[in-house]
Amino acid sequence: MRIAPREATAIDVLPPLPPGARLHLGHVMLDATLLRRLRQSRLMSQQDLADDCWRRNIQLSLTTIKRAEAGRPVRFRIAREFARSFDIPVMRLLRIHSPGETAES
Repeated sequence: MRIAPREATAIDVLPPLPPGARLHLGHVMLDATLLRRLRQSRLMSQQDLADDCWRRNIQLSLTTIKRAEAGRPVRFRIAREFARSFDIPVMRLLRIHSPGETAES
């Protein structure tokens, strides 16, 4: 009996986590500099981005945007929302830790 190959799903085509990226209790560290550059390249303030996200039904508040741009950990769900708002893969937003650094520090 032969088993037919299954179709590729979205999870199959996602790239693997970059080396050093750590998911700790559902939180990730985002590249704060990249977030700021993406926002500023659209000539938006943090408030403008929050308002644009609200209009597009993307769940990002002003407080969350400030927290992420300050380099504080956010839930992976928030990372996905940032990726949606900038129309880029979520993996591009993850901050890569240096060898001795952890997500808690």
